[in-house]
Amino acid sequence: MATLPSAERRAFALKINRYSSAEIRKQFTLPPNLGQYHRQSISTSGFPSLQLPQFYDPVEPVDFEGLLMTHLNSLDVELAQELGDFSEDDLDVVFTPKECRTLQPSLPEEGVELDPHVRDCVQTYIREWLIVNRKNQGSSDICSFKKTGSRKDFHKTLQKQTFESETLESSEPSAQAGPRHLNVLCDVSGKGSNTACDFDLRSLQPDPRLENLVQQVSAEDFEKQNEEARRTNRQAELFALYPSVDEEDAVEIRPVPECPKEHLGNRILVKLLTLKFEIEIEPLFASIALYDVKERKKISENFHCDLNSDQFKGFLRAHTPSVAASSQARSAVFSVTYPSSDIYLVAKIEKVLQQGEIGDCAEPYMVIKESDGGKSKEKIEKLKLQAESFCQRLGKYRMPFAWAPISLASFFNVSTLDREVTDVESTVGRPRQKLSSAARPTLREQKKAQIQNARLTRNLLYVYPQSLNFTNKLASARNITIKIQFMCGEDASSAMPVIFGKSNGPEFLQEVYTAVTYHNKSPDFYEEVKIKLPAKLTVNHHLLFTFYHISCQQKQGNSVESLLGYSKVPSQNPPIKWAEGHKGVFNIEVQAVSSVHTQDNHLEKFFTLCHSLESQVTFPIRVLEQKITESALEHELKLSIICLNSSRLEPLVLFLHLVLDKLFQLFVQPMVIAGQPANFSQFAFESVVVTANSLHNSKGLGKDQHGRNCLLASYVHYVFRLPEPQRDMPKSGGPTVLPDPRYHTYGRTSAAAVSSKLLQARVMSSSNPDLTGPHCAADEEVKNIMSSKIADRSCNRMSYYCSSNSDAPSSTTAPRPVSKKHFHEELALQMVVSTGMVKETVFKYSWFFFELLVKSMAQYVHNMDKRDNFRRTRFSDRFKDDITTIVNVVTSEIAALLLKPQKETEQAEKINISLAFFLYDLLSLMDRGFVFNLIKHYCNQNSSSCSSFQDQKIASMFDLTPEYRQQHFLTGLLFTELAAALDAEGEGISKVQRKAVSAIHSLLSSHDLDPRCVKPEVKVKVAALYLPLVGIILDALPQLYDFTAAEARGGKNRASGSDEEQEGTSAINQNVALAIAGNFNLKTSGTVLSSLPYKQYNMLNADTTRNLMICFLWIMKNADQSLLRRWIADLPSMQLNRILDLLFICVSCFEYKGKQSSDKVSTQVLQKSRDVKARLEEALLRGEGARGEMMRRCRTPGNDRFPGLNENLRWRKEQTHWRQANEKLDKTKAELDQEALISGNLATEANLIILDMQENIIQASSALDCKDSLLGGVLRVLVNSLSCDQSTTYLTHCFATLRALIAKVPENAQTTTVLSDTEFGDLLFEEEVEQCADLCQRVLHHCSSGMDITRSQACATLYLLMRFSFGATSNFARVKMQVTMSLASLVGKAQDFNEEYLRRSLRTILAYAEEDTAMQTTPFPMQVEELLCNLNSILYDTVKMREFQEDPEMLMDLMYRIAKSYQASPDLRLTWLQNMAEKHTKRKCYTEAAMCLVHAAALVAEYLSMLEDHSYLPVGSVSFQNISSNVLEESAVSDDTLSPDEDGVCSGRYFTESGLVGLLEQAAELFSTGGLYETVNEVYKLVIPILEAHRDFRKLTSTHEKLQKAFDSIISKGHKRMFGTYFRVGFYGSKFGDLDEKEFVYKEPAITKLPEISHRLEAFYSQCFGTEFVEVIKDSAPVDKTKLDPNKAYIQITFVEPYFDEYEMKDRLTYFEKNFNLRRFMYTTPFTLEGRPRGELHEQYRRNTILTTLHAFPYIKTRISVAQKEEFVLTPIEVAIEDMKKKTLQLAVAINQEPPDAKMLQMVLQGSVGATVNQGPLEVAQVFLAEIPADPKLYRHHNKLRLCFKEFIMRCGEAVEKNKRLITADQREYQQELKKNYGKLKENLRPMIERKIPELYKPIFRVDSQKRSSFSASTHVWVENGTAALAYRDVPFQA
Repeated sequence: MATLPSAERRAFALKINRYSSAEIRKQFTLPPNLGQYHRQSISTSGFPSLQLPQFYDPVEPVDFEGLLMTHLNSLDVELAQELGDFSEDDLDVVFTPKECRTLQPSLPEEGVELDPHVRDCVQTYIREWLIVNRKNQGSSDICSFKKTGSRKDFHKTLQKQTFESETLESSEPSAQAGPRHLNVLCDVSGKGSNTACDFDLRSLQPDPRLENLVQQVSAEDFEKQNEEARRTNRQAELFALYPSVDEEDAVEIRPVPECPKEHLGNRILVKLLTLKFEIEIEPLFASIALYDVKERKKISENFHCDLNSDQFKGFLRAHTPSVAASSQARSAVFSVTYPSSDIYLVAKIEKVLQQGEIGDCAEPYMVIKESDGGKSKEKIEKLKLQAESFCQRLGKYRMPFAWAPISLASFFNVSTLDREVTDVESTVGRPRQKLSSAARPTLREQKKAQIQNARLTRNLLYVYPQSLNFTNKLASARNITIKIQFMCGEDASSAMPVIFGKSNGPEFLQEVYTAVTYHNKSPDFYEEVKIKLPAKLTVNHHLLFTFYHISCQQKQGNSVESLLGYSKVPSQNPPIKWAEGHKGVFNIEVQAVSSVHTQDNHLEKFFTLCHSLESQVTFPIRVLEQKITESALEHELKLSIICLNSSRLEPLVLFLHLVLDKLFQLFVQPMVIAGQPANFSQFAFESVVVTANSLHNSKGLGKDQHGRNCLLASYVHYVFRLPEPQRDMPKSGGPTVLPDPRYHTYGRTSAAAVSSKLLQARVMSSSNPDLTGPHCAADEEVKNIMSSKIADRSCNRMSYYCSSNSDAPSSTTAPRPVSKKHFHEELALQMVVSTGMVKETVFKYSWFFFELLVKSMAQYVHNMDKRDNFRRTRFSDRFKDDITTIVNVVTSEIAALLLKPQKETEQAEKINISLAFFLYDLLSLMDRGFVFNLIKHYCNQNSSSCSSFQDQKIASMFDLTPEYRQQHFLTGLLFTELAAALDAEGEGISKVQRKAVSAIHSLLSSHDLDPRCVKPEVKVKVAALYLPLVGIILDALPQLYDFTAAEARGGKNRASGSDEEQEGTSAINQNVALAIAGNFNLKTSGTVLSSLPYKQYNMLNADTTRNLMICFLWIMKNADQSLLRRWIADLPSMQLNRILDLLFICVSCFEYKGKQSSDKVSTQVLQKSRDVKARLEEALLRGEGARGEMMRRCRTPGNDRFPGLNENLRWRKEQTHWRQANEKLDKTKAELDQEALISGNLATEANLIILDMQENIIQASSALDCKDSLLGGVLRVLVNSLSCDQSTTYLTHCFATLRALIAKVPENAQTTTVLSDTEFGDLLFEEEVEQCADLCQRVLHHCSSGMDITRSQACATLYLLMRFSFGATSNFARVKMQVTMSLASLVGKAQDFNEEYLRRSLRTILAYAEEDTAMQTTPFPMQVEELLCNLNSILYDTVKMREFQEDPEMLMDLMYRIAKSYQASPDLRLTWLQNMAEKHTKRKCYTEAAMCLVHAAALVAEYLSMLEDHSYLPVGSVSFQNISSNVLEESAVSDDTLSPDEDGVCSGRYFTESGLVGLLEQAAELFSTGGLYETVNEVYKLVIPILEAHRDFRKLTSTHEKLQKAFDSIISKGHKRMFGTYFRVGFYGSKFGDLDEKEFVYKEPAITKLPEISHRLEAFYSQCFGTEFVEVIKDSAPVDKTKLDPNKAYIQITFVEPYFDEYEMKDRLTYFEKNFNLRRFMYTTPFTLEGRPRGELHEQYRRNTILTTLHAFPYIKTRISVAQKEEFVLTPIEVAIEDMKKKTLQLAVAINQEPPDAKMLQMVLQGSVGATVNQGPLEVAQVFLAEIPADPKLYRHHNKLRLCFKEFIMRCGEAVEKNKRLITADQREYQQELKKNYGKLKENLRPMIERKIPELYKPIFRVDSQKRSSFSASTHVWVENGTAALAYRDVPFQA
């Protein structure tokens, strides 16, 4: 294929990282000693001696050209052209004219004979670019489709796909405002009668039905109709819909260098509008220029502007001979490359010279105002007359007058150059100007100066007179001016008109005068004189300076000028008299800005000597100061070539194109010097190498992303052309030489000297030519020669080259000389023979030499006679040998570098890329078989150099057939690499895999979008080429990213085959491989595919998987469908199941994400951001110093603590919640719509391809025995696609396929013997129970769709499903059960489901049943009606649920009741329990969700125990008691319980052992999430026996791991866990309906405060009844209903705590046990007998209320109603006893805490013994213990309190002692205080504690005297209110 080379581009232009795929493939099996052998062999120098063992052994590539020639006759020529060969004119040599900013290019004046060098320069600047285009490589059409306009308009051709999700969004009703009615829960167990329901359904209008639904059509016809429907309106190019892979990932892109162009900087247009003072008396002359204050230099030339009125211009008419139009400009453009606040625009104003100092001349402007009138006017007139006379006499002389600096920063924002100000006021006494700016270019600061290459002829000289010192001269030298002229001879008439004129005068002048400073003998000058240098300079050209004194007073007979002296540059030495005796009195600066004169001696010499060879010259020749004879010419030329490297960078860059052109000319030009042949090729080549090296290493020059120097890159791309050898070799010095007519004679008055003389004369004294002036050293000047003018220091990357126009081949007209050299051959030869440093540099910058080779070869082929244009004969064998050697040496160089440290491997990467592009280009030029061999050698060398063996056994499994790999060499190679990369594992491999996949993706994308592949038959052929990819993808199945898991949709787990089958991989059957590979003799084979042992795979990420999937779909779409069917028919069932697994993943992979996802960052964007980060990281890595070191450490393998996180180590931000600023924010709605349109079409097309593939599988496998298992797989994929968001287009086709599938099987069952035993009903409803349930649910879901078309399709499908299942089994109890369960599940889970539409669908199905004449004689219509009525009643429940959507507790109660009502129908009860679990999980009530699943598991266990009696299974729900006492509800004991054997009952997927395990495992996960780790253990106690019975050791491993995790969590978290908080909520008021006077205990999340739940409930019920009708009762006292307002709703909320009896506490030891299985709760209400809640100690009573709930917490609901309520009242002394017990307990806890907590201890102690505690222990004792109570009933309370105090004071003592041990030194005082308070308290309490009541110590029974006395203390029990109080034993108190 013409686009095929992008395959090579990818395969070899892979960015090398540490892990090439070959290396990875082999690194695990390498014997240790082999690696060392390799390393030694690699490091040996010189390729030929390098013998590497061939482990890789790619096949011998086919002889491509030979094959093409033989097959061309047999093939259809047109198709062959499209598929095989490049078109003849693949390479296009194009001449592109240069852009020119001016109307004509600036050229030297016509008619002048030019120096050869100048002519060459001019030629270089004006000749066209020569560009070699490859028409078909990286086809520009594809690029343009992807990137430019056609892509923009592409969406207009797409059909809008309608998605339900989007129609739902737009049609959502707005929420109702105002109070809602609260629905009251009624009993849901009594469903409406059938007749009522029937009537309800029949009252609806059915949807339109599908025609011919039940007509008998043969399956083939049905399938054919479906296929035709699917084939219409399909998108031809799949990749047009798919976002292009980030090009960096896919393929190395060779950036096209930027076209060389003149650098202009940021341009500012300045218009001078007016120049006005208060008074106008004389002409004034303005000039402006830019100055950089910081650099202290002028950065632009002057712009002169004459703004005078016509009256004042008239004053000077005598001195203005003519006015050129160009001199009347009033606006100027200034260029600023580096804007800064230091740049000022300086305006200078001059006036005509007059008598007087500047101050005197300016005085009238300061003093006189025109507005004064009268005398002022007279003065002004007088001054005007005076000025006029001066103008007539001295009009051509000027004097300085005023100036004004204007900061650019005051006009513009310096960083953006946006204008801010327009008027500027100058300082007092200076002029006021109005400046207007008309340009606002944006500009960017550049940090480094960019040296530029010359691009247009510029030959200027700027002369700056600096200073003059005539203090010792005659008295007459006072008003001094200098006349400056450029002379071409010695006489006065030789002055040339080459000086640029000022404003309002001629364009060019012969002379200019400097301004005069009045009466100053040593003036300084500020003039700038700009001279246009003649193109041909001779030694006669010089600058002449004449010095005059100007007499301002008009004296009789005196002339105006008095001559003072002369000076000239360059100065000769005629016999003249020196002024001041050779002292330096005059300083000037001369600056040449020339693109024709090099101003560098090395370059000057090189060019001069080159021209002496090219043209007729007379020896000896003079070069600079040196005379060179003919015999010395060769030596001097070689020397000058070598010395080129010593030239300065600026001139070298400036003349780079010319230098390289000349060097390349020397490559091929045969020379005869002094009769001897001379060869400069090697010297020229080495010079080119050195130049390339110095340019790459120069800091100031730009590089592209591959590190290629921009100057060289654009030279090769635009400028380089084949050097043209001379037709007659010049034999210099020989007698027979004729001058070449194209070159003129180069005389010895060489112009070379001129520019160097100009250089020397930069600063020179007129009085002494040997003396340099004091201004500055010449060397410094030379360094700065281009700093302010020509080198505009830009960063224009590719803007430095120009070309010649020698495009006609010289060899076509004249016969080829035998000795003629071809440039490409000479260059290749020089590369081969180079040695040492030159060789190293050649390979380091190999890209440059490779591109030179390719461009020269392309031109050579272009110039050839078309008849000898066979690829085999285009190039000589010697050249091919050289190319082979070069490629081999470069390959071994890469291999050697890869073994070196980091920096070297980066170098290897660059060389590798260069080599890749070179091989890529050779495919367009040379014999392709030859290039394939080069590629084979590359692979051989580089894979073996990665030093390891390949395991032949594993390799054979991935083997693409040798025939295929030979015939399709590059594709085979790429597939081999891909398969190896996918199979490899190890660090960093994912990057290799990503690149490998991206390469394939890019290839297929380029084929798909290639205009030459539009025809389907062409695409079929291309797809056939890529068929082996399918096998590779199938093998990689376990590694693919599972999108289904990522999206975690319910019931979509991948459930085909065992775990081993999914995780293992299988070998491809050889015949299958052949079939895939295009060897189409499809023979079946009996070999069974063996599974590999379990292996840990490296998983691919989502993007890589998606790219791989789209490639798979493209092949499936474009391959020959009949071929695919034949292939499928021969596949074993395991492979078929793999294909179905792959399709399953594809469905989720290409699911439509909707328009709203455009607001989120797409994976593409994130990927880009990662790439940006990676690039930044790379940049940092290349950086030196600490940060680079840090980055390297981050990247070093082994430094990686977390495997798998080694990519982008520094940037783990994607793992946090950080997201970068979303680049999508800027997108308009239209763009978002367009994206949604394209992604909608992609989703539809992808799913249709998947559907096509399923149809192929169904059709191809209709004769297979494995049909039943396949059906399950196909259904799984279909159900998955139905559960995704799909377009109506796809759904229509999908339902049609489903109907075909349903209709097809029974028909086959009747006509063939394949399914004789397995009818469709059994197959679908017995074998594939799980799929059937899912299918029913998805179809039902679509029956509730808002889209009419989807609804009608779904109804038809559901009806057909019922009809055919009835036909197959004459009873469809199972279908009824599945559909009923599906609906129950649907209404419980689905958010977007609409019961109104669903009812209409039920009515439509009823209509189908009524209209189905064939079934009227059967009971089918009645059964359908019965089923539909059941479904309708379920819908009523759902409507109720909708009403309670806002009240989670009420909703759960309703779902609970619905579940309870299905007690007799286990399947439905299970479904509702799962619905409840899902709702709880959404609300993060994980414990309740787990309980729902435990109940579900208990239900399953009950039914399993009825079916089968296995000892390892739980014995019904009793076994679950340890998890929860509530589970006994699930006991199947009611009379109406169905038998599990009955048809249709317990047929769900969960009523199996694996279903039971699944439910319990889910429950355990949820318990773990909820923090109930102890329960996890109880759950697994039930699971483990089942797993052990099944010998499922893998699951046992993970189970025990989870158990270990749970136990670890108990140990580590212990008391830190927080379980629920409980509240009693009472509802009062008739508004609550059933809830009136009901009390519930609510379980809220841990640490919920009373105000939170109070606010939540109040807010909710306020919404229901209105805020004014809802009131929260603030206290917990009993509610008297008679006192409440009957129109209001009252809520009472009280905090309750779990309550345990003393005996219970013995069993509830842990924190968990005290918070689990809770049924009793207590709250206390303080009160006094007077009715106040609080009172004095002796009157404070307390009411303790104990609530018992109906079920134990945690339960399947978060609120449980209160079943029983007990209250008992505590008297004040009993309250005191409870309080003291509590205090004592607090002390005991604080004392015994481990580790001890000093702060807690001190806090409790302070509250106990602190002196200031109100109602503290002392006060309690004084109130209740001071007196013995009068009432004997209180004796025991008194004694109990006394004993409490006894223990309390003992604990206080312990606490004080403990605190003493814990305190620090600074707390000693505090300890003393505590001890003192404790002592006081003890003393005060002692008498009360010791006082006993004698009556209490009378013994109740006599104790045997022999017993130990310590047992004499009695135990007393008292009973009050039926509650047993605690018994106390009295121990004598000892103080």
